[in-house]
Amino acid sequence: MSSDTNAFGIDFYSGNKKTLLTCIREGVKQPYSFVVTPNVDHLVQLEHDEQLRDAYFKARWRVCDSRILLSLLSRLGIHLDEAIPGSDLTLDLLKWADRDRLRIVLIGSATSEADKLRALYPGISLYHYNPPMGFIKKPEEVQRCLQFVRENPSELVLYAVGTPRGEVLAAATQPYERTGMGFSIGASISFATGTIKRAPKWMREFKLEWLHRMCMEPRRLAKRYWADAVYIVPAFLREKNSRQKGSPAKQES
Repeated sequence: MSSDTNAFGIDFYSGNKKTLLTCIREGVKQPYSFVVTPNVDHLVQLEHDEQLRDAYFKARWRVCDSRILLSLLSRLGIHLDEAIPGSDLTLDLLKWADRDRLRIVLIGSATSEADKLRALYPGISLYHYNPPMGFIKKPEEVQRCLQFVRENPSELVLYAVGTPRGEVLAAATQPYERTGMGFSIGASISFATGTIKRAPKWMREFKLEWLHRMCMEPRRLAKRYWADAVYIVPAFLREKNSRQKGSPAKQES
């Protein structure tokens, strides 16, 4: 774990999206591995969710999803090339899969969204399974998801079931069971199909995508964003204080 890229207990991927996509193109040919995309909400959940922490530890790359988190990391002296929002990464993966006629396993998302995805990206061979609500607390339902992933070989596995469910499923698939790469993608399929509209580009550039999303889904997201805001300030100060005590020479440079 590199101190140059480590904060909040996470060793972040430091490269840009172009390099990451090149690595993924090679990674899908190798024994199964998976990617997680930390943001402020994930930091909150990592505080108390042991399964999520285990998934983060096992992940091949931990890619900063948030421009807000990127700014905080920069203030801690950690300089990543860029934030790579999961929705942008998912769109790039879908375009690549469509162009190269790849196979994708999709866990989660409504059947209607899977149908839209097939219409938008006809070059993709899509294998879709949508588990019932509350599946993560039912071992037999979790096993159905994992069995579906094992029984459908593909270059990509997209877990569209939210955090921490997607990360837990991604970590439960073993490298010896298949090849390919897994990604916990949250609501990215809804963005890709146009079911949910993303923030305008200017809002994303000014780190205001969270505000756009909260206005679109106030009941679901207002409470979550408030919890994130309450958590991140003291967490940032603790991290900064810890780094100053642990490496004063670096802090001065």
